[in-house]
This record gives sequence, structure tokens and C-alpha cells, in this order.
Amino acid sequence: MSNYVVLARRWRPRSFDTLIGQDHVTRALIHALDGGRLSHAFLFSGIRGTGKTTLARLLALCLNCEQGTSSKPCGQCGSCTEIIAGNHPDVLEVDAASRTKVEQMRELLDMVAYAPTHSRFRIFILDEVHMLSVQSFNALLKTLEEPPSHVKFLFATTELRKLPATILSRCQRYELKRVPEILLTDHMARILEQEAIPFEKNALELVAQAAEGSVRDALSLLDQVISHGAGTVAFTTVGQLLGLTDGETTLTLMEHLLTGAGKNLLDQLARVQQNGAQPESIVRDMLAKLHAEVRARVTQTEMRRAENNEPLDHRTTLFRSIALEHLQMVYMVLNKGGNELRLTDQPWRAMEMLLLRACYLAPVPDLRKLIQVLGKEPDQGGGHAPPVQNHGSSSQTPVPTPHLASASPTPPGNLLPSPPQGGSFPRDWDRMIGGIRLKQAALATKLHAQLACLGYQVPMDQQPGRIELQLINDCFGPPDDIRNAITGFIEKTWTVKVEVIVRSASSIDRPETLQEKDVRERGESMGQLEKEVRRHPGLQPLYTRFNAEILSIAPI
Repeated sequence: MSNYVVLARRWRPRSFDTLIGQDHVTRALIHALDGGRLSHAFLFSGIRGTGKTTLARLLALCLNCEQGTSSKPCGQCGSCTEIIAGNHPDVLEVDAASRTKVEQMRELLDMVAYAPTHSRFRIFILDEVHMLSVQSFNALLKTLEEPPSHVKFLFATTELRKLPATILSRCQRYELKRVPEILLTDHMARILEQEAIPFEKNALELVAQAAEGSVRDALSLLDQVISHGAGTVAFTTVGQLLGLTDGETTLTLMEHLLTGAGKNLLDQLARVQQNGAQPESIVRDMLAKLHAEVRARVTQTEMRRAENNEPLDHRTTLFRSIALEHLQMVYMVLNKGGNELRLTDQPWRAMEMLLLRACYLAPVPDLRKLIQVLGKEPDQGGGHAPPVQNHGSSSQTPVPTPHLASASPTPPGNLLPSPPQGGSFPRDWDRMIGGIRLKQAALATKLHAQLACLGYQVPMDQQPGRIELQLINDCFGPPDDIRNAITGFIEKTWTVKVEVIVRSASSIDRPETLQEKDVRERGESMGQLEKEVRRHPGLQPLYTRFNAEILSIAPI
């Protein structure tokens, strides 16, 4: 029992071929070794358990193998066995976190001048190199820039941003990535097959998910699962050990949350709590389900399933009936609240409040429908919005709501009413620009700002129409190009004949453009609004008693 070695150490890679998930790094190192283009300093960075120290040791094996420098060391010679055992005299592995002082770094650098005892290179492996002090880095700079030919430096760090730029510029940098869950699952399956340990594939998927891309974390957790399951790896065992929820429970929780069934949600959470699930795991699983649903909606996965007549359960139908905006809002609430669970003393209570907050979120309206409603023409009956009720004390003099006509200036050009395509010909220049905006927004914007309408005649029966325009400057282009663009749009949309005349810019008095009209009417509306507010009798006591002054007035 005392000689047992954990899986993470027993299955540490002994060659580049057995290192998983870092092909971009191993390929570069193999080519460098086989081609003889070796740097004097290497820096491996990445999250914990992805193979930084392992790569450094493999590189030391390749450099000092007695069979010669290559990407495939023999692993059997005296030098290889000593490096694997960690007692090679020319390969010095140092924990930089425990040797941060500059005096310790100077002692290390004093060894650089000595030639290797019985190997090709003297190799210094500094793990967690970001823990060195500033003085230690400064002491290392000159030696790292021009070391002796028999010296190689191999650095490993999880905090690349903490290293000085002067160190980074002297090293070949290799950034290790998180290992994908599929590779982790297959790697653990191969290990368990060779260890003759029975396992379930979905249990390994849970372990790989909990490892978050770290091979060492996955194997350490797998060791714990094997002990917990008495020599087997089962899905239920992993769920109990990690405090996870199964997929069916997560779907049930999502169903209650999205339908606003708060009581059912709390009842289901009570049952989940009895099974030992952890609050952070519950929120993380729900976030994963939301992400998968939104992704499926965007990529139209569910639509393809419907086209193939694949059956959809009621939960899938529920997800499809909810707006994407609402699903994204729920995701934002759960994601932000999930990060705060680890900061509270009562995580389960905080999780219940978080899920209830997401459960009773007001549904997000369909933005397309909202834009369509806002873009409709106002009611021709002249009706106004109902007055706002004053819930305050009746003794106070209410400030009046300004008349809608004075409070709402003329809409800007991008909100002009537009006629339906193929309908009746627009009866004025404003609506003509609105029709052009549906198909050619850039042209409509220029017409709105750069042309004044001198005359507008709608085509009647056999009589063609006539539109006379004038440019306010020469920046828009030749008048003929503008006339052709307007004429072509009219013929294509309404199939009627209209004579379009565009005059060049001149100093003669002209009518105002629609943009100038909008600005003028907006200014007149705001001026009238300010007069009404400043003269209101309810504000006069404020002027007198508090020496108050109105600085600005703007419509809400």
C-alpha cells in the first residue's frame, strides 16, 4: 500500500506521442530537435495540469539521451533513467516559488560556468518561474541572454503576465492550451482499460467536464472516483462525489424556471439538495443547458430536426417558444449570480434566491414587433396618450404634462413613415423618401439632408407626375446621377412615369430640406415647451422661496 503511485504520476508521458492536447507545441519541438535548431531558453505557459513540467522533462530527455539528440529518446540508457527518476546530476529542477531571493539565484547561476559531468548539456528547469523576485530576474538577464553553449534553460509558469518583458524576449515561448473534454475522456478510457478497471463512458465525461481542461486534475479526480466506487467508475458515483445533477433534473429545473413556476422550482431544489448536489454545480449545469439551447437556435439545429421528422419533447418545444432575448437575459442573471455564490456563507440560500430572481424575470418583448409598432404612422384621429395619474398628495399642485404636439418634435429622417411597397404613389416628398429608405437607405439619407423639394405633383390617370428638386451644395454629386437614381426607383416600385428635375445648387432662395425642417420644428417645439414650463404657476413658489433657477428643459 505504501508503494502506490497515483495515476497522474504513473501515467506521466514519456514521449511526445503520449502527450495529449498540445500538438501545436510538440510539433514545433520535434522539428527543432530533428533539425538541430534548438534555442538556449524555452518558456512553457498555461493552466495547471496541461503538461508544462512534463514537456520540460521530455525536452531534457531528448537533449541528454546517450543515443543522441533527437525527438525520440530511448528511455533505457543511464541518462534517460536518471532524468526520469529525477536524480540526474546535470539536470537541475528548481522550484522557483521556494527560491525567490536574489542570493539563491546567484548560487544557481554560479553553476552555469561548470561543464556538465557526463552529459551533453547542463539543463536548468525552473518551475513556477513567475514567483521570482524582481532582483532575481535582473540577476538572470545577462546569463539568460548569452549563456554558455552547454547550458539550456527551461521555464514553466502559470502566470505569463507576471514575467518581465526582458525575460520573455530572451525565450522561445510555447503556450499550452486546455485539453478538450473529448480528448480527456478518451485518455482516461485508455488508462482504465489498461488498468483493468470497469467504467461507464458518461461517468468519464463528467470527470472531464469537472477537470476544466487539466489532465492532472482529471486523473487525480479519477483516482478519487475509483476509491469512492470500490474499484469501479460509475455515473451515479461521480455525480454523488462531485455533487452534480443529472441531465433530467437540470431540464426539470429549467422548465420550472422558464415557465415562472416558483413553487415547483423550490420543491425540485429541495429534492436535489437531499441528493447532495452543490449549488455551484446546479447553476453551472443550467448555464450549459441555456448555452446549448441558444446555440442550437442560432445554428437552426432544431429546425433541421423538425424537417427530418425527428420527435421533439415538450421541453424542446418550450425552449423554442421563448424569445432568444429572454434566454440570453436569464443566462446573464445566472452567470453573474453564479460567480457570487462562492463569496457567501449560505450558498444554497443564495442559489434559491438567484433562481427565483431568474424565474420571475419580466419577459423580453420581441424587438422586431416593437420596432414595427414604433414605426407605424400615428393615429389620424388625433388621440393622445392617457394622462399620467398623480399618486402624491392632493394638496400639491401637479406639474402639467405638456401637450403631445409640443412635447414631441417631428421625427428624424430615419423614422419617417414609409408607404407599403407596390401601394399607392406617395402623396408628398416626405413619404417618397420613406419608400426609398426601405431599399436604399444611403440614398434616402442623402436626399433627406441635401435636397430641397421645389414642387411635387402626383401622377393622375394618364397625366405623368412631376418632382422638382434642388441641391443645397455640390457635395452630393452630379444632378443627372441623382435624377437617374430617383427615376429608376420610381419606375421599379410603382411602374408609373414621373418627370424628375434636379437643379444644381445656387444662391437663390430655396425651400428648406427635410433635415432643416426637422431641426427647425424641433427647436420651435422645445421653445414652446420651455415657455409653458417656465410660466407654470406651480413652479413660481420655488423661484421665490428657494431662489431656484431652471437650467435646462428636455422631454422625457
